[in-house]
Amino acid sequence: SVVASFGGPVAVRASSVSSSSNDPKPALVRIPRSSRRAMLAAPVSIVIATRAPDSADASAPGEWGYADFSNGPLRWGDILDADGKASYPACGCAACQQSPIDLVRTASRGNVRVGSLAERLVAPDKPVTLAVSQKHGTPNYVATDRANGAAVVAPDGARYDFDSLHFHTPAENTVDGVANAMEMHMVHISPAGDVAVLGVLFRHADADSPANAEVTKLLAKIAAEGGREKVRVNLGSLYDSSAGFWEWTGSLTTPPCSGNVRWLLQKGTSGVS
Repeated sequence: SVVASFGGPVAVRASSVSSSSNDPKPALVRIPRSSRRAMLAAPVSIVIATRAPDSADASAPGEWGYADFSNGPLRWGDILDADGKASYPACGCAACQQSPIDLVRTASRGNVRVGSLAERLVAPDKPVTLAVSQKHGTPNYVATDRANGAAVVAPDGARYDFDSLHFHTPAENTVDGVANAMEMHMVHISPAGDVAVLGVLFRHADADSPANAEVTKLLAKIAAEGGREKVRVNLGSLYDSSAGFWEWTGSLTTPPCSGNVRWLLQKGTSGVS
């Protein structure tokens, strides 16, 4: 599940825990819109394929989905509402700061960045209960209590509280043009309604990168519907708080593809089986 379009230049900042002078500074590479859309049209991911498309994949006015070409990723920007107006014009905007993006490291060694995710994330001191439901044919894990203590804190002190999380396979954001096996998005919302997303990349688990136990617990519930099933997870164990991160301003990766989204992407990968 990937975004319908890729837009204009995005300011990318990076942080890491060490401080040498030859950092692989990531540069943003514009991916041609046609190439990005062609990638999105590839067979749907394993997470999405775990259940049949839901009613959102039907071609009702304004509805978007994944499985039906008429309202799938290639057409999100073209979907019309009942009045014949574009429902999600930002999804087809080639000049907008659309996500996902490709981060390119221009050097191969060293690390000039300072800081880690621990400085920007607040982890709750107890497990958080998530209700599992389906959203446009994919599992969505929503916090039953928004006052759960988990948050992203911006440099200016703005706080974004944890709201929900979901997965994309393959990963949406790429590094050096390569997509990892999976990407998790932890969605946070400020009191003003602004959005911050923490992304974590996953590769197939092996001896060097064992499967994340909390993620395994979440993926065991991917077929649940209607929010009736609950799963308790330690949100702080879903990411590596000691890792550095990339940061940029982008958009939602699904309709309405709204902009001004604060993105943090963990450097390095975790394991998933």
